[in-house]
Amino acid sequence: MLWVGIIGFAVLLVAAVYRFSLRPKRFDSAQPGQPVPTSSVPIISERDQRPNLNALDWYQFEKLVGTVYGQQGCSVQRMGGANPDGGIDLIVSNAGINLGVQCKHWKSWKVGVKQMREFLGALVDRGLSNGTFITLQEYTSEAQEFASKHNIQLIGRGEFMRMLEGVHWKWNPTVQAILNDTRKLCPKCESEMVLRTAARGRNIGQKFWGCSTYPRCKAVIQV
Repeated sequence: MLWVGIIGFAVLLVAAVYRFSLRPKRFDSAQPGQPVPTSSVPIISERDQRPNLNALDWYQFEKLVGTVYGQQGCSVQRMGGANPDGGIDLIVSNAGINLGVQCKHWKSWKVGVKQMREFLGALVDRGLSNGTFITLQEYTSEAQEFASKHNIQLIGRGEFMRMLEGVHWKWNPTVQAILNDTRKLCPKCESEMVLRTAARGRNIGQKFWGCSTYPRCKAVIQV
């Protein structure tokens, strides 16, 4: 009986060692010289976690906003012309609802109630009852109170970043084309712009972006 017990214990021990050898190896901590396993998800550096929206000019920002709405399945019509402070820059249509959108590419100043009143006037003038104001900055408390009374949606940098995440901006070729385009395109005719220096007038000596088709197109973007 003793030998039977010893043989049974040995069989169990061998089976346990064999099962342990079949367990998958863990990579909680790599040993020196041991390769660290990689994930199938691409690694994105810390600096690439957010797009550099401040590097865009006002026209690029407007195009980016329109692209995001388009990626959401909306129809987008550009209305701003060559004016960085137009009352309504885009009319976004979805499910029979028309939305007036203004894009304010401000980098330091908060949007105030004055801009809200001007935007409301532009909405009324075009017969629109829905409006959205988008900026890279935030809004004063007076602007927020005015907007809430007049059915105007306010979108700041944080909310716009969530919109970009919603269209997967890191892997979205249409969005990336705008973010990585170092050219300046004319907001009036879409021709490439060139850097020039004012030769006369009150801005003499100052740099500006002028349309390459000048004098046929006289649109400019301030540096």
